[in-house]
Amino acid sequence: MVCYADLALGHRLLKELPCDDDAVAALREDPPRALKRFWEALRPLQDQIRKELGSLVTAALAESKASDLRGCSHPSGGIEIDEVPDRGRCLKVTKPLTRGSVLIREFPVAKVLLESKEHSLHPETRLALVLSAKEEKTKVAQKLLDHGGRDASALRMRGVLACCCGLCIGNSIEKVVSLFGWLGRVRINAVAVTALVEADGDMVEDKVALALYPELARCVNHSCRPNGLLRFNAKESHLVELLISSPHKVAAGEEVTISYGPLASSMVRSERQAALRAQYGFECRCPSCASKVQDEDFHWKRKAQMLDDRARAAVQREAWQEAAIACSASVAMLREGFRDGDIELAREECKLAGLTLRAGDAVKAREIWAAACQVLRPLVLPADPDLQEAEEMLKRLPWPSIRQERPPSKDRSQATFATAASKIEVAAAMGGSMPDYRD
Repeated sequence: MVCYADLALGHRLLKELPCDDDAVAALREDPPRALKRFWEALRPLQDQIRKELGSLVTAALAESKASDLRGCSHPSGGIEIDEVPDRGRCLKVTKPLTRGSVLIREFPVAKVLLESKEHSLHPETRLALVLSAKEEKTKVAQKLLDHGGRDASALRMRGVLACCCGLCIGNSIEKVVSLFGWLGRVRINAVAVTALVEADGDMVEDKVALALYPELARCVNHSCRPNGLLRFNAKESHLVELLISSPHKVAAGEEVTISYGPLASSMVRSERQAALRAQYGFECRCPSCASKVQDEDFHWKRKAQMLDDRARAAVQREAWQEAAIACSASVAMLREGFRDGDIELAREECKLAGLTLRAGDAVKAREIWAAACQVLRPLVLPADPDLQEAEEMLKRLPWPSIRQERPPSKDRSQATFATAASKIEVAAAMGGSMPDYRD
Protein backbone atom coordinates (compact mmCIF):
# COMPACT_ATOMS: atom_id res chain seq x y z
CA MET A 1 0.00 0.00 0.00
CA VAL A 2 1.41 3.37 -1.07
CA CYS A 3 2.12 5.88 1.71
CA TYR A 4 1.40 9.27 0.13
CA ALA A 5 3.62 12.15 1.24
CA ASP A 6 0.80 14.69 1.57
CA LEU A 7 -1.40 12.39 3.68
CA ALA A 8 1.51 11.43 5.93
CA LEU A 9 2.31 15.09 6.54
CA GLY A 10 -1.36 15.92 6.99
CA HIS A 11 -1.82 13.30 9.70
CA ARG A 12 1.15 14.71 11.63
CA LEU A 13 -0.05 18.28 11.37
CA LEU A 14 -3.61 17.48 12.37
CA LYS A 15 -2.36 16.61 15.84
CA GLU A 16 -1.23 20.21 16.29
CA LEU A 17 -4.16 22.11 14.76
CA PRO A 18 -7.45 23.32 16.30
CA CYS A 19 -9.65 20.59 14.80
CA ASP A 20 -12.51 20.33 17.27
CA ASP A 21 -16.21 20.08 16.34
CA ASP A 22 -16.43 23.85 15.98
CA ALA A 23 -13.61 23.81 13.43
CA VAL A 24 -15.37 21.07 11.42
CA ALA A 25 -18.65 22.98 11.50
CA ALA A 26 -16.83 26.10 10.30
CA LEU A 27 -15.24 24.20 7.42
CA ARG A 28 -18.72 23.17 6.30
CA GLU A 29 -20.49 26.50 6.84
CA ASP A 30 -17.80 29.15 6.32
CA PRO A 31 -14.70 27.61 4.66
CA PRO A 32 -12.76 30.89 4.18
CA ARG A 33 -12.94 31.72 7.89
CA ALA A 34 -12.01 28.21 9.00
CA LEU A 35 -9.19 27.91 6.47
CA LYS A 36 -7.72 31.20 7.63
CA ARG A 37 -7.34 29.70 11.12
CA PHE A 38 -5.58 26.66 9.65
CA TRP A 39 -3.43 28.92 7.46
CA GLU A 40 -2.27 31.07 10.35
CA ALA A 41 -1.44 27.98 12.44
CA LEU A 42 0.61 26.43 9.62
CA ARG A 43 2.50 29.47 8.31
CA PRO A 44 5.34 29.09 10.87
CA LEU A 45 5.90 25.62 9.38
CA GLN A 46 6.05 26.85 5.78
CA ASP A 47 9.72 25.95 5.24
CA GLN A 48 9.19 22.41 6.51
CA ILE A 49 6.07 21.96 4.40
CA ARG A 50 7.83 23.23 1.27
CA LYS A 51 10.75 20.90 1.93
CA GLU A 52 8.45 17.86 2.09
CA LEU A 53 5.89 18.74 -0.57
CA GLY A 54 7.23 21.64 -2.65
CA SER A 55 8.69 19.66 -5.55
CA LEU A 56 5.69 17.34 -5.66
CA VAL A 57 3.23 20.24 -5.82
CA THR A 58 5.27 21.90 -8.58
CA ALA A 59 5.29 18.66 -10.58
CA ALA A 60 1.51 18.29 -10.19
CA LEU A 61 0.92 21.84 -11.41
CA ALA A 62 3.05 21.08 -14.46
CA GLU A 63 0.70 18.21 -15.36
CA SER A 64 -2.03 20.74 -16.19
CA LYS A 65 -0.16 21.66 -19.38
CA ALA A 66 -0.60 18.12 -20.72
CA SER A 67 -4.40 18.14 -20.40
CA ASP A 68 -6.64 18.98 -23.34
CA LEU A 69 -10.25 20.14 -23.47
CA ARG A 70 -12.24 18.32 -26.13
CA GLY A 71 -15.75 18.34 -24.73
CA CYS A 72 -18.48 15.72 -25.04
CA SER A 73 -21.26 14.46 -27.31
CA HIS A 74 -24.47 12.40 -27.10
CA PRO A 75 -24.22 9.80 -29.90
CA SER A 76 -27.54 8.01 -29.36
CA GLY A 77 -29.59 11.08 -28.48
CA GLY A 78 -32.81 10.55 -26.60
CA ILE A 79 -31.62 11.69 -23.16
CA GLU A 80 -32.57 14.49 -20.80
CA ILE A 81 -31.47 15.75 -17.40
CA ASP A 82 -34.34 15.82 -14.94
CA GLU A 83 -34.73 17.07 -11.38
CA VAL A 84 -36.02 14.51 -8.86
CA PRO A 85 -37.19 15.58 -5.36
CA ASP A 86 -34.71 14.62 -2.63
CA ARG A 87 -32.24 13.30 -5.23
CA GLY A 88 -31.30 16.23 -7.43
CA ARG A 89 -30.36 15.82 -11.08
CA CYS A 90 -30.65 12.50 -12.88
CA LEU A 91 -30.24 11.23 -16.43
CA LYS A 92 -33.33 9.81 -18.12
CA VAL A 93 -33.95 8.44 -21.60
CA THR A 94 -36.69 9.92 -23.75
CA LYS A 95 -36.95 6.95 -26.12
CA PRO A 96 -36.43 3.17 -25.75
CA LEU A 97 -32.72 2.29 -25.91
CA THR A 98 -31.04 -1.10 -26.13
CA ARG A 99 -27.86 -2.57 -24.68
CA GLY A 100 -24.72 -0.96 -26.06
CA SER A 101 -26.35 2.42 -26.83
CA VAL A 102 -23.82 5.19 -26.14
CA LEU A 103 -25.49 8.03 -24.23
CA ILE A 104 -22.50 10.22 -23.39
CA ARG A 105 -19.04 10.31 -24.96
CA GLU A 106 -16.78 12.70 -23.04
CA PHE A 107 -13.12 13.60 -22.71
CA PRO A 108 -11.83 14.53 -19.23
CA VAL A 109 -11.50 18.17 -18.34
CA ALA A 110 -8.41 17.06 -16.37
CA LYS A 111 -6.70 13.79 -15.45
CA VAL A 112 -3.67 12.37 -13.66
CA LEU A 113 -2.09 8.98 -14.20
CA LEU A 114 -1.90 6.82 -11.12
CA GLU A 115 1.54 6.22 -9.63
CA SER A 116 2.80 3.53 -7.29
CA LYS A 117 5.81 5.51 -6.07
CA GLU A 118 6.19 5.77 -2.31
CA HIS A 119 7.05 9.49 -2.27
CA SER A 120 4.17 11.05 -4.21
CA LEU A 121 0.99 13.04 -3.75
CA HIS A 122 -2.38 11.37 -3.42
CA PRO A 123 -4.11 11.25 -6.86
CA GLU A 124 -6.99 13.41 -5.56
CA THR A 125 -4.55 16.10 -4.44
CA ARG A 126 -2.73 16.02 -7.78
CA LEU A 127 -5.96 16.28 -9.76
CA ALA A 128 -7.19 19.18 -7.61
CA LEU A 129 -3.91 21.02 -8.25
CA VAL A 130 -4.22 20.42 -12.01
CA LEU A 131 -7.78 21.77 -12.00
CA SER A 132 -6.82 24.80 -9.93
CA ALA A 133 -4.00 25.63 -12.33
CA LYS A 134 -6.38 25.75 -15.31
CA GLU A 135 -9.32 27.28 -13.47
CA GLU A 136 -10.14 29.72 -16.26
CA LYS A 137 -10.70 26.81 -18.65
CA THR A 138 -12.72 24.63 -16.28
CA LYS A 139 -15.64 26.87 -15.35
CA VAL A 140 -18.14 24.11 -16.13
CA ALA A 141 -16.50 21.93 -13.47
CA GLN A 142 -16.72 24.71 -10.87
CA LYS A 143 -20.50 24.24 -10.80
CA LEU A 144 -20.19 20.70 -9.46
CA LEU A 145 -20.92 19.91 -5.82
CA ASP A 146 -17.85 20.53 -3.68
CA HIS A 147 -18.81 19.30 -0.19
CA GLY A 148 -16.35 16.40 -0.51
CA GLY A 149 -18.50 13.92 1.41
CA ARG A 150 -19.76 14.14 4.97
CA ASP A 151 -16.89 12.45 6.77
CA ALA A 152 -15.46 14.80 9.45
CA SER A 153 -11.92 13.36 9.38
CA ALA A 154 -11.76 13.71 5.59
CA LEU A 155 -12.96 17.31 5.89
CA ARG A 156 -10.18 18.15 8.36
CA MET A 157 -7.60 16.52 6.11
CA ARG A 158 -8.90 18.45 3.11
CA GLY A 159 -8.46 21.73 4.98
CA VAL A 160 -4.88 20.88 5.97
CA LEU A 161 -3.94 19.71 2.46
CA ALA A 162 -5.35 22.88 0.90
CA CYS A 163 -3.24 25.00 3.27
CA CYS A 164 -0.10 22.92 2.76
CA CYS A 165 -0.35 23.08 -1.04
CA GLY A 166 -1.13 26.80 -0.82
CA LEU A 167 1.98 27.40 1.27
CA CYS A 168 4.05 25.56 -1.35
CA ILE A 169 2.65 27.76 -4.12
CA GLY A 170 2.77 31.16 -2.39
CA ASN A 171 1.13 33.17 0.34
CA SER A 172 -2.41 33.58 -0.97
CA ILE A 173 -5.34 32.55 1.24
CA GLU A 174 -7.54 32.90 -1.86
CA LYS A 175 -5.58 30.08 -3.50
CA VAL A 176 -6.12 27.93 -0.42
CA VAL A 177 -9.89 28.48 -0.56
CA SER A 178 -9.87 27.57 -4.26
CA LEU A 179 -7.87 24.38 -3.61
CA PHE A 180 -10.22 23.42 -0.79
CA GLY A 181 -13.12 23.62 -3.23
CA TRP A 182 -11.34 21.58 -5.90
CA LEU A 183 -10.37 18.90 -3.39
CA GLY A 184 -14.04 18.61 -2.48
CA ARG A 185 -15.20 18.43 -6.11
CA VAL A 186 -12.59 15.82 -6.94
CA ARG A 187 -13.51 13.61 -3.99
CA ILE A 188 -17.17 13.24 -4.96
CA ASN A 189 -17.03 13.76 -8.74
CA ALA A 190 -13.77 12.29 -10.06
CA VAL A 191 -13.82 8.88 -11.71
CA ALA A 192 -11.24 6.10 -11.52
CA VAL A 193 -10.27 5.26 -15.10
CA THR A 194 -9.81 1.51 -15.58
CA ALA A 195 -8.09 -0.70 -18.12
CA LEU A 196 -7.82 -4.45 -18.59
CA VAL A 197 -4.62 -6.04 -17.29
CA GLU A 198 -3.59 -9.65 -16.87
CA ALA A 199 -3.27 -11.00 -13.33
CA ASP A 200 -2.72 -14.68 -12.48
CA GLY A 201 -3.87 -15.72 -15.92
CA ASP A 202 -7.12 -13.70 -15.78
CA MET A 203 -8.04 -10.38 -17.33
CA VAL A 204 -9.03 -7.95 -14.56
CA GLU A 205 -9.96 -4.27 -14.39
CA ASP A 206 -7.21 -2.12 -12.89
CA LYS A 207 -7.24 1.59 -12.07
CA VAL A 208 -4.82 3.54 -14.28
CA ALA A 209 -5.87 7.19 -13.89
CA LEU A 210 -8.12 9.60 -12.03
CA ALA A 211 -10.15 11.99 -14.17
CA LEU A 212 -12.98 14.50 -13.98
CA TYR A 213 -15.79 14.35 -16.55
CA PRO A 214 -18.12 17.31 -15.79
CA GLU A 215 -21.09 16.24 -17.94
CA LEU A 216 -21.04 12.75 -16.48
CA ALA A 217 -20.60 14.01 -12.92
CA ARG A 218 -23.48 16.45 -13.01
CA CYS A 219 -26.25 14.07 -14.04
CA VAL A 220 -25.55 10.33 -13.60
CA ASN A 221 -26.53 8.80 -10.26
CA HIS A 222 -25.42 5.65 -8.49
CA SER A 223 -27.16 2.30 -8.14
CA CYS A 224 -25.79 -0.90 -6.62
CA ARG A 225 -27.38 -2.74 -9.57
CA PRO A 226 -27.00 -0.19 -12.37
CA ASN A 227 -28.39 -0.38 -15.90
CA GLY A 228 -25.45 1.55 -17.36
CA LEU A 229 -21.67 1.29 -17.32
CA LEU A 230 -18.58 3.34 -18.16
CA ARG A 231 -16.23 2.22 -20.91
CA PHE A 232 -12.80 3.86 -21.04
CA ASN A 233 -10.42 4.16 -23.98
CA ALA A 234 -6.90 4.94 -22.75
CA LYS A 235 -5.61 5.24 -26.33
CA GLU A 236 -8.07 8.07 -26.98
CA SER A 237 -6.95 10.44 -24.19
CA HIS A 238 -8.98 8.46 -21.62
CA LEU A 239 -12.25 9.04 -23.42
CA VAL A 240 -15.21 7.72 -21.43
CA GLU A 241 -18.47 6.39 -22.86
CA LEU A 242 -21.67 5.87 -20.88
CA LEU A 243 -23.45 2.81 -22.27
CA ILE A 244 -26.71 1.02 -21.60
CA SER A 245 -25.64 -2.30 -20.04
CA SER A 246 -29.03 -3.79 -19.17
CA PRO A 247 -29.91 -6.86 -21.30
CA HIS A 248 -33.45 -5.49 -21.39
CA LYS A 249 -34.51 -2.43 -23.33
CA VAL A 250 -34.53 0.74 -21.21
CA ALA A 251 -37.96 2.35 -21.56
CA ALA A 252 -38.63 6.03 -22.17
CA GLY A 253 -38.69 7.92 -18.88
CA GLU A 254 -36.41 5.43 -17.11
CA GLU A 255 -33.34 6.66 -15.24
CA VAL A 256 -29.87 5.49 -16.30
CA THR A 257 -27.53 4.72 -13.41
CA ILE A 258 -23.94 3.57 -12.94
CA SER A 259 -21.95 2.23 -10.01
CA TYR A 260 -19.78 4.66 -8.06
CA GLY A 261 -17.79 1.64 -6.84
CA PRO A 262 -19.93 -0.53 -4.53
CA LEU A 263 -22.00 -3.21 -6.26
CA ALA A 264 -24.63 -5.58 -4.88
CA SER A 265 -22.64 -8.45 -6.37
CA SER A 266 -19.36 -7.47 -4.70
CA MET A 267 -20.16 -5.86 -1.33
CA VAL A 268 -22.83 -6.46 1.32
CA ARG A 269 -25.41 -3.76 1.92
CA SER A 270 -24.04 -2.33 5.21
CA GLU A 271 -20.54 -1.94 3.73
CA ARG A 272 -21.89 -0.36 0.54
CA GLN A 273 -23.96 2.11 2.54
CA ALA A 274 -21.00 3.06 4.75
CA ALA A 275 -18.66 3.57 1.79
CA LEU A 276 -21.15 5.72 -0.14
CA ARG A 277 -22.04 7.78 2.93
CA ALA A 278 -18.40 8.48 3.80
CA GLN A 279 -17.18 9.51 0.34
CA TYR A 280 -20.26 10.89 -1.37
CA GLY A 281 -22.44 11.95 1.54
CA PHE A 282 -25.70 10.26 0.53
CA GLU A 283 -27.83 7.34 1.66
CA CYS A 284 -28.31 4.92 -1.23
CA ARG A 285 -31.97 4.09 -1.85
CA CYS A 286 -31.58 1.86 -4.90
CA PRO A 287 -33.73 -1.33 -4.96
CA SER A 288 -30.85 -3.44 -3.60
CA CYS A 289 -30.37 -1.12 -0.64
CA ALA A 290 -34.09 -0.62 0.00
CA SER A 291 -34.48 -4.30 0.83
CA LYS A 292 -35.50 -5.16 4.40
CA VAL A 293 -32.60 -7.64 4.58
CA GLN A 294 -29.66 -5.90 6.26
CA ASP A 295 -26.85 -7.84 4.57
CA GLU A 296 -27.01 -10.24 1.66
CA ASP A 297 -25.80 -13.84 1.94
CA PHE A 298 -22.67 -14.19 -0.17
CA HIS A 299 -22.38 -17.97 0.18
CA TRP A 300 -22.53 -18.27 -3.61
CA LYS A 301 -19.41 -16.11 -3.92
CA ARG A 302 -17.46 -18.14 -1.38
CA LYS A 303 -18.40 -21.38 -3.12
CA ALA A 304 -17.48 -19.94 -6.51
CA GLN A 305 -14.04 -18.92 -5.22
CA MET A 306 -13.44 -22.37 -3.70
CA LEU A 307 -14.35 -24.04 -6.98
CA ASP A 308 -12.26 -21.60 -9.01
CA ASP A 309 -9.25 -22.38 -6.80
CA ARG A 310 -9.87 -26.07 -7.46
CA ALA A 311 -9.97 -25.40 -11.20
CA ARG A 312 -6.67 -23.50 -11.06
CA ALA A 313 -5.02 -26.33 -9.16
CA ALA A 314 -6.23 -28.82 -11.79
CA VAL A 315 -4.87 -26.62 -14.59
CA GLN A 316 -1.44 -26.73 -12.97
CA ARG A 317 -1.59 -30.54 -13.23
CA GLU A 318 -3.00 -30.31 -16.78
CA ALA A 319 -6.04 -32.23 -15.55
CA TRP A 320 -8.30 -30.48 -18.07
CA GLN A 321 -11.48 -32.42 -17.44
CA GLU A 322 -11.28 -31.86 -13.69
CA ALA A 323 -10.53 -28.17 -14.28
CA ALA A 324 -13.52 -27.80 -16.61
CA ILE A 325 -15.84 -29.50 -14.13
CA ALA A 326 -14.74 -27.23 -11.28
CA CYS A 327 -14.88 -24.11 -13.47
CA SER A 328 -18.37 -25.01 -14.70
CA ALA A 329 -19.51 -25.42 -11.10
CA SER A 330 -17.95 -22.07 -10.21
CA VAL A 331 -19.79 -20.32 -13.04
CA ALA A 332 -23.04 -21.96 -11.91
CA MET A 333 -22.49 -20.44 -8.45
CA LEU A 334 -21.71 -17.00 -9.90
CA ARG A 335 -25.03 -16.99 -11.73
CA GLU A 336 -26.73 -16.86 -8.33
CA GLY A 337 -25.21 -13.43 -7.61
CA PHE A 338 -24.62 -11.84 -11.00
CA ARG A 339 -27.35 -10.84 -13.40
CA ASP A 340 -27.55 -12.32 -16.88
CA GLY A 341 -25.45 -10.27 -19.23
CA ASP A 342 -22.86 -9.18 -16.66
CA ILE A 343 -19.41 -8.60 -18.17
CA GLU A 344 -17.60 -10.30 -15.29
CA LEU A 345 -19.77 -13.40 -15.71
CA ALA A 346 -19.09 -13.39 -19.46
CA ARG A 347 -15.33 -13.29 -18.80
CA GLU A 348 -15.64 -16.33 -16.52
CA GLU A 349 -17.58 -18.09 -19.28
CA CYS A 350 -14.72 -17.37 -21.70
CA LYS A 351 -12.38 -19.09 -19.26
CA LEU A 352 -14.80 -22.01 -19.01
CA ALA A 353 -14.97 -22.27 -22.80
CA GLY A 354 -11.19 -22.60 -23.02
CA LEU A 355 -11.11 -25.37 -20.41
CA THR A 356 -14.06 -27.11 -22.06
CA LEU A 357 -12.16 -27.16 -25.36
CA ARG A 358 -9.05 -28.50 -23.63
CA ALA A 359 -11.19 -31.23 -22.10
CA GLY A 360 -12.36 -32.35 -25.53
CA ASP A 361 -15.84 -30.88 -26.09
CA ALA A 362 -15.39 -28.43 -28.98
CA VAL A 363 -19.12 -28.16 -29.61
CA LYS A 364 -19.94 -27.07 -26.06
CA ALA A 365 -16.92 -24.75 -26.01
CA ARG A 366 -18.27 -22.99 -29.09
CA GLU A 367 -21.69 -22.60 -27.48
CA ILE A 368 -20.14 -20.98 -24.39
CA TRP A 369 -17.96 -18.60 -26.42
CA ALA A 370 -20.94 -17.64 -28.59
CA ALA A 371 -23.02 -16.77 -25.50
CA ALA A 372 -20.13 -14.74 -24.01
CA CYS A 373 -19.72 -12.84 -27.28
CA GLN A 374 -23.35 -11.75 -27.19
CA VAL A 375 -22.61 -10.01 -23.90
CA LEU A 376 -19.17 -8.63 -24.71
CA ARG A 377 -19.68 -7.30 -28.25
CA PRO A 378 -21.94 -4.33 -27.38
CA LEU A 379 -20.18 -3.45 -24.10
CA VAL A 380 -16.40 -3.74 -24.50
CA LEU A 381 -13.91 -2.23 -26.94
CA PRO A 382 -13.05 -4.24 -30.08
CA ALA A 383 -9.49 -4.69 -28.77
CA ASP A 384 -10.74 -6.43 -25.60
CA PRO A 385 -8.62 -9.62 -25.22
CA ASP A 386 -11.51 -11.85 -24.13
CA LEU A 387 -13.68 -10.69 -27.03
CA GLN A 388 -10.86 -11.11 -29.54
CA GLU A 389 -10.12 -14.64 -28.34
CA ALA A 390 -13.80 -15.60 -28.40
CA GLU A 391 -14.29 -14.18 -31.91
CA GLU A 392 -11.24 -16.05 -33.15
CA MET A 393 -12.38 -19.34 -31.62
CA LEU A 394 -15.83 -18.97 -33.17
CA LYS A 395 -14.12 -18.77 -36.58
CA ARG A 396 -12.00 -21.83 -35.85
CA LEU A 397 -14.82 -23.93 -34.41
CA PRO A 398 -17.65 -23.99 -36.98
CA TRP A 399 -20.99 -25.53 -36.04
CA PRO A 400 -21.10 -29.28 -36.85
CA SER A 401 -23.79 -30.40 -39.27
CA ILE A 402 -25.16 -32.87 -36.70
CA ARG A 403 -25.01 -32.28 -32.96
CA GLN A 404 -22.89 -34.87 -31.16
CA GLU A 405 -24.84 -37.48 -29.20
CA ARG A 406 -24.44 -37.44 -25.43
CA PRO A 407 -22.55 -40.47 -24.12
CA PRO A 408 -24.30 -43.45 -22.50
CA SER A 409 -25.28 -43.06 -18.86
CA LYS A 410 -22.30 -45.04 -17.56
CA ASP A 411 -19.98 -42.50 -19.21
CA ARG A 412 -22.00 -39.40 -18.35
CA SER A 413 -19.54 -38.37 -15.63
CA GLN A 414 -16.97 -37.80 -18.39
CA ALA A 415 -19.12 -35.10 -20.02
CA THR A 416 -21.27 -33.61 -17.30
CA PHE A 417 -18.93 -30.62 -16.93
CA ALA A 418 -20.18 -29.41 -20.30
CA THR A 419 -23.76 -29.08 -19.10
CA ALA A 420 -23.37 -28.46 -15.36
CA ALA A 421 -26.35 -26.20 -14.78
CA SER A 422 -27.59 -27.36 -11.39
CA LYS A 423 -26.06 -28.19 -8.03
CA ILE A 424 -27.14 -31.83 -8.36
CA GLU A 425 -25.49 -32.17 -11.76
CA VAL A 426 -22.35 -30.44 -10.50
CA ALA A 427 -22.15 -32.82 -7.55
CA ALA A 428 -22.54 -35.81 -9.86
CA ALA A 429 -19.85 -34.52 -12.17
CA MET A 430 -17.45 -34.10 -9.28
CA GLY A 431 -18.12 -37.61 -8.00
CA GLY A 432 -19.61 -36.75 -4.64
CA SER A 433 -21.93 -34.52 -2.68
CA MET A 434 -21.67 -30.77 -3.04
CA PRO A 435 -19.48 -29.46 -0.18
CA ASP A 436 -20.94 -26.83 2.10
CA TYR A 437 -18.68 -23.76 2.15
CA ARG A 438 -20.84 -21.67 4.46
CA ASP A 439 -18.97 -20.04 7.35
